[in-house]
Amino acid sequence: MKYLISAFLLLFIHSCCSRTDATGSQSNVHEKMNSVYYWKTVFDPDSADIAFLARHDVGRIYLRMFDVAQEPYSYQPEDATYPNASVRIDDATIALFSDTLAGKEFVPVVYITLEALKAMADHEEILATNIVTRVSNMCSYYRIPNVAEMQLDCDWTASTQDSFFRLCDSVKSIIGNMDLPWQLSATIRLHQLSGKVPPVDRGVLMVYNTGSFNDPDANNSIIDARDVEPYLKHLADYPLHLDVAYPTYSWQLLFRRRQFVGLLNSLDLTDSTKFSHRHTNRYIATEEIPYNNIIIRPGDMIRSEVADYTDIVSVKELIDRRLADKPHSNILYHLDSSNLSNYTSDEISNILSADR
Repeated sequence: MKYLISAFLLLFIHSCCSRTDATGSQSNVHEKMNSVYYWKTVFDPDSADIAFLARHDVGRIYLRMFDVAQEPYSYQPEDATYPNASVRIDDATIALFSDTLAGKEFVPVVYITLEALKAMADHEEILATNIVTRVSNMCSYYRIPNVAEMQLDCDWTASTQDSFFRLCDSVKSIIGNMDLPWQLSATIRLHQLSGKVPPVDRGVLMVYNTGSFNDPDANNSIIDARDVEPYLKHLADYPLHLDVAYPTYSWQLLFRRRQFVGLLNSLDLTDSTKFSHRHTNRYIATEEIPYNNIIIRPGDMIRSEVADYTDIVSVKELIDRRLADKPHSNILYHLDSSNLSNYTSDEISNILSADR
């Protein structure tokens, strides 16, 4: 089966993917600590990343393991989905798990596309078995330490909610059947705060991509307090422990005739021979510009967006007021030294601080 790295890896599940207390039982307490997501296809933190983790006392790393995508040419439930873009970890980084990274908690994260979830409707147990088995095998193969939790990341909707909840139930059951000392968490989008609570042990509120990135008139789709505040009326009473993830990234969005075309990255918009600066964070292409596998055409609009510190703090203040009596961790999305260099050390500390 596609989800199995190798059968022999099962021999190592208990030794490498566990975190237990002194009595050998799993702790139900989610310790508050500075945390980051790592969302690349290769886990290879460089010296700047390692220094960042140390400087800001980051104790928990949410490590994306793979995406679950729909297999478009299969009509059998067991083959309707496949793992895409699995993380790779080389031997040098594996060595860090018993050295520099030995004291960190790791939370393996699996991103599930809506297409994959729909393809597995009524067959969620098959998908759950594939996910848990593959995550276990990968943790063992790469010798990832201190795993006490795995996370499902899915932007479920009203029509797919029941299927996702059945998947969560199945994942928890399989974790128990395999005697893995893990709890289960799920990402929670702002729009999901008003709905039913998924059957998981805890959640992470994802406070990024808060606006509509395909709206040409939006100011900043990464984070904007005006987009966030209407959803927060449900936050104080949400009956699930929530940690909170804030963005520390930037991107560029390409529009053509007011239609969203795609995401760009690191385009030099200050080049006045190619772009005309029209308004704040908007630029108009003045000539054809090859970019990867597309051509930016004259008249195309590029909106440059950053997760500005002042915007993050404005949103964080709104959330902190509503979580004042609920201990929680704050999480940076994600560990990338080039993006994180846009913030001062004090600014990062303020974002991570869970105290009002």
